[in-house]
Amino acid sequence: MGRAGAGGGGGHRSSGGGHSVHRSGGGHRVGGSHSRAGSGSSRMGSGGYTPPSGYGYGMPRRHRYYRHYGYGSYGGGAGMGGAVATLIVVLFWIGLMAVILGMFRSSGGGSSYNTVKSTIVREKIDTGNAYINDCIIDELGWFSNPRKTSAQLKQFWEETGVQPFIILKAYDAALKTDIQKEQWATDYYDANFDTENIFLYVYFAEQDADNDVGYMAYANGYETTAVMDAEAVDIFWNYIDRYWTSDMSTDEVFISAFQNTAEAIMHVSATGKDVLMWGIILAVVVVIAAAVVTVVKMRNKRAKEKAQEDERILNTPVGDIASDHLEDKYLK
Repeated sequence: MGRAGAGGGGGHRSSGGGHSVHRSGGGHRVGGSHSRAGSGSSRMGSGGYTPPSGYGYGMPRRHRYYRHYGYGSYGGGAGMGGAVATLIVVLFWIGLMAVILGMFRSSGGGSSYNTVKSTIVREKIDTGNAYINDCIIDELGWFSNPRKTSAQLKQFWEETGVQPFIILKAYDAALKTDIQKEQWATDYYDANFDTENIFLYVYFAEQDADNDVGYMAYANGYETTAVMDAEAVDIFWNYIDRYWTSDMSTDEVFISAFQNTAEAIMHVSATGKDVLMWGIILAVVVVIAAAVVTVVKMRNKRAKEKAQEDERILNTPVGDIASDHLEDKYLK
């Protein structure tokens, strides 16, 4: 089996053209070198779009007494401060990594292929049509296991309600232009399907199918366009481009392209403003969490110190307490 276009540039042919006034459709050409796909070093042919201490135990009681009510305990304060500082640092890095991850996802994961963002809220269509299990026609013999791949493409249908259908068409000398190929896809849909929830993908091989770049076209059912609109189709072409020039098998290319397209188009992509907003929210959460932890630890520390001081007073003879007060009076 084969798929051309391993590693290479090429131009972009946007969707459109070659469709009837009733059905949307278009074409696409992936740029790349002329090599065959499938297994090993082969590639699948097609063509354009490049497209984050202690209290001082052992010291005089009087000094402990003054230190408690005057400056606080040194060891306890240091321990609390260290714990709070550690918590703040941890929360800060968690928030920072979340913001960075959000920016990374928003930018398409750093891939030049994922340049089209989903900006439309889409709902799964429900036509009541059952899934078509045999949704691959492979005249080129590029798929390793069409039946298994058809089963895995069901995930796209489950998430979108759109039925995928793939045709890898052998070279046809009568189809000389891209417009003719796009029209062929539309005519095939009209002649062979009686449901309107199908996204038909057709790959047209060249005469030297293993080495020359072919052409891609699609045709949408009327109901399908509610999900597979122009933006969604561009996202699909982005994924086709990305995987077409990889070392994936033909089966893996289409499974990954359809599954990732469903994931992308059924969720609106985060924008730069969204990422900034979440960054601000995370920063506020970190500050509030740090403040709450500080207050709670201070209260616990003071309660513990007061309990210790009360215990000291209760265990101190009355004569010693009177002596301490007299001494304090004369010292003043």
